[in-house]
Amino acid sequence: MSPNFAALLALLHDGVREGRIAGAVALAEHAGQTLHLESTGWLDASRSQTMPLDARFWIASMTKPVTTVAALTLVEQGHLQLSDAVTAHLPELHNQRLVDGSEPPSPMTVLDLMRHTTGLTYGFMGGDAVRSAYVQAKAIDYSQSNADMVSKLARLPLLHEPGTVFEYSMATDVLGRVVEACTGQPLGEVMRERIFAPLGMESTGFEVRSDAAHLIARPLPHESFDLAPPPQGARWQSGGAGLWSTARDYAHFARMLLDDGCFEGRQVLQASTVRQMRKNHLPEAVHYGEHTENLGSVAPLPKNGRGFGLGLSVRLRDAAGQPPGHVGDFSWPGFSGTNFWCDPATGQVVVVMMQAPSQRLYYRDAARHAVYAEKS
Repeated sequence: MSPNFAALLALLHDGVREGRIAGAVALAEHAGQTLHLESTGWLDASRSQTMPLDARFWIASMTKPVTTVAALTLVEQGHLQLSDAVTAHLPELHNQRLVDGSEPPSPMTVLDLMRHTTGLTYGFMGGDAVRSAYVQAKAIDYSQSNADMVSKLARLPLLHEPGTVFEYSMATDVLGRVVEACTGQPLGEVMRERIFAPLGMESTGFEVRSDAAHLIARPLPHESFDLAPPPQGARWQSGGAGLWSTARDYAHFARMLLDDGCFEGRQVLQASTVRQMRKNHLPEAVHYGEHTENLGSVAPLPKNGRGFGLGLSVRLRDAAGQPPGHVGDFSWPGFSGTNFWCDPATGQVVVVMMQAPSQRLYYRDAARHAVYAEKS
């Protein structure tokens, strides 16, 4: 079953014509071969430059699976275990307490970081006291280091007991700091050595090279970001949302995940590790944070037929009202409007890049409907 790329491209063309998006780049692969790579619309809101195939997009939370893979390379080498208490690597978090001031009955683990069951949260996802404290502490700050960020979080209360509630959060940012603590290297350097170089992801990183600055995709003027894109030269290498990439580069990463850790003969992760990423790791009795619904169709809710693996949303069963796909497909999108998914049942990889946060939920699902539509 090859993807209906014509329907996907028509969807994106219409979005440009209707003024919903400035432009987009879409890529589809089938059985390990890139079948389609096309762009539509404009690189910039002023419509002075057509969208190039190698446009650089802020991929926001599509950074999270990359950070998770970086950490899993350390697990494979025995430097890290999923069962490790996070404090074994970041002792500054040792005195973190729950909202009521009590000590958590069980420690936050590396597994909790990968599946968002830490008790951490995001400050911009509500106005309660804990989330307001995140904002006041400037937990998100592009002038900080990952070490600075963890020091700030250490002074803030946990919203939930670790291991009990899926709460989308800064957990993957903390995981990035764990990677740095284990390796003694900046997160970006670890990613470059262990992921980007083996996968040929030459245009991916925490900043866009100066010679490619003219390729940065921009949103329409009315778009606003709850979490702003990192400025060029930012100090903070956010493991949760900091990377810039291209459709082609990210497709290399996605294909590696689909092909059990292998890309063009190079084994980036062991097959058994990738299979662990693609299976549900949420506890059977897990609860869900109040803003989980806002994640849309990728939210790992029972009604969506989805769970959460290691950095990935995974389809566990078919569910009414969900966009098309097959049991076993996996994905994680970006707040900025970027999206990808892999479908092992069909051998498909699809990457859709745009900078349109207000349109992210619509195009996340509409792209799937287009790709799986019957061809006329």
